[in-house]
Amino acid sequence: MTHVSSVSPNELRERRQSLRRQRRIHLLQGSWQILAMTGLTAGLFWGATRPIWLIKSADQIEVKGNHLLSDQAIQSLIPIEYPKPLLKVEPATLAQQLQSRAPITQATVTRQLFPPQLQVQVQERVPVAVALPPADASRGEGSYIQVGLLDAEGVWMPQSSFTFQGEVLSLPELKVRGMQEQYRPYWPEIYQAVIQSPITISELDWQDPANLILHTDLGMVHVGSFPDRFKEKLSTLDQMRDLTKQFDRKQLAFIDLSNPDLPSIQVLQATRTGVSAP
Repeated sequence: MTHVSSVSPNELRERRQSLRRQRRIHLLQGSWQILAMTGLTAGLFWGATRPIWLIKSADQIEVKGNHLLSDQAIQSLIPIEYPKPLLKVEPATLAQQLQSRAPITQATVTRQLFPPQLQVQVQERVPVAVALPPADASRGEGSYIQVGLLDAEGVWMPQSSFTFQGEVLSLPELKVRGMQEQYRPYWPEIYQAVIQSPITISELDWQDPANLILHTDLGMVHVGSFPDRFKEKLSTLDQMRDLTKQFDRKQLAFIDLSNPDLPSIQVLQATRTGVSAP
């Protein structure tokens, strides 16, 4: 038979008192932790609003990731009224405003307390081609009618966006004339094909939607509409490099690749117009 020891009333009273003391201790510890965190937060906010925690000038903005735009150019585009309390700076808002004002695809702004400054990390839009307006103003509808720059995604940027206090940007060698917004979805594909082509292409004339004209080392090339078999046409052009040596460049009107299965060389002499490539 199991013997169950009895607990005296005094022992029960002492246990209850002990549990009550433990609960009070836990409550006090929790209260002190809350007060400490509140005080620390208030102290940090108070400290960050003191004169020592102010952004007083653009010199306290550290810029990283830029290669084309200078630090000074990016700093000047960040809309801050100096002096500015560090904790009143809104990093996300500044990043969005910077992206809208500069040729930047992505910007991140973070605050730093020691020493007080802003850190700006950027990813620039890199110009890969110069966008030229149509030679004939009457054909300029829908085109980029001002000289500007294009990145690899076809985003148009004014040249002035890369200049600051006399700085000069080295322009890309590739030129595009008569580029229209409707062509933009095709630009990434055509740009990759152009830079991978073994034949150097210096200019794309897109003034006629039905006939994209290339300025190449071999002469003028008519490729017809885009994107119809564009990569195949460039491959055919590479195979014709030896054939073009048979003609005086002054007599060569253009190479016709509108049908890559039957390419031809058009010369200025009427007696030899339309010489087909073997």
